[in-house]
Amino acid sequence: MTVNILNPAKVYGLEHIAYLAVFLVLSVASLIIIKLTVKSDKAIDIAVKCFGGVLLALIIFNRIAICVHKENAKFLIPDSFCGIGSFGLAISCLFFKRGAYPYHIFVYLMFFGGMITTFYPDFIGQLKNGEPTSFMYPATISGLLHHSFAWYVTVFLYLTGHFRPCVKKTHALPIAVCVILVYGLFLMDALKFEDAMYIHKPLIKGTFVTWYVVEPALVAAAYGFAFLYEYLQKRKIKPAENAEETVTTENE
Repeated sequence: MTVNILNPAKVYGLEHIAYLAVFLVLSVASLIIIKLTVKSDKAIDIAVKCFGGVLLALIIFNRIAICVHKENAKFLIPDSFCGIGSFGLAISCLFFKRGAYPYHIFVYLMFFGGMITTFYPDFIGQLKNGEPTSFMYPATISGLLHHSFAWYVTVFLYLTGHFRPCVKKTHALPIAVCVILVYGLFLMDALKFEDAMYIHKPLIKGTFVTWYVVEPALVAAAYGFAFLYEYLQKRKIKPAENAEETVTTENE
C-alpha cells in the first residue's frame, strides 16, 4: 500500500528547506512588527490566548495523526518532552496569568525543543507500511507545525514581556523534568509504550544526545539565562537610580 502524497521526504530536502525559509521569514517579520507596534498589555494578553488556542489545536491534530499512523488510540497520550511541552505551553497561554510558574517550565522546554526539532525533525520520511512518507503526511507536517509554532510562541512571550525569566521560579523546571521522566516510565511499564521521553534511545540516532545529557543541559541553560537576565536588569536599574540621586542632590 502506498501512503505517499507527493514524494518521500527527508530532513533538509527541498520541502524542508522551503518550509524553514517561509517559517523564518514570516516569524521574524511578524515579531518585528509586533514589537514595534503593539504596546498594550491587554492586546498582548489576547494574542497569547489566541496563540494558546492555535497551539492546542496543533498538538491535538498531531496526536490524532500519530494515532492513525501507529493504528493505536493510546498514542493520543503525549509520550515525548515536546508533546508534553506543547500541550503545557498551550494550557499556560490559555489559562495562566503572566509570570505564573508553568511558563518557567514550558517556555524553556519548547524554546529549545521546538528550535531543535524545527531544524532537525528526524520524523520526516517516517515509514508507513514499510514505505517512506511524504512531507505532507499528517503525522509529519503536524509534528513540524506544533514544534515550530511552539518555538515561535516562546519568543513572542519573551519579546512582549509576558514571560520574564526569574531564577527563583526556574526551580520549577528541574522538578518538572523529574516528574516528566517518572511519567515516561509509567507509560512504558503500565501502558506498554515501547519508549517514552527518549529514555531508552538517543534524541538523535547514533549520537550521545540522550535524555541524561539533554535535560541537565536544558536546566543549566535555563538557569544561566535567568541569571543573565536578572543581572542585566539590575545593571539597567542602577544607572537610573544614580541619575535620580544626582538630580535630587542638585535640587537640594
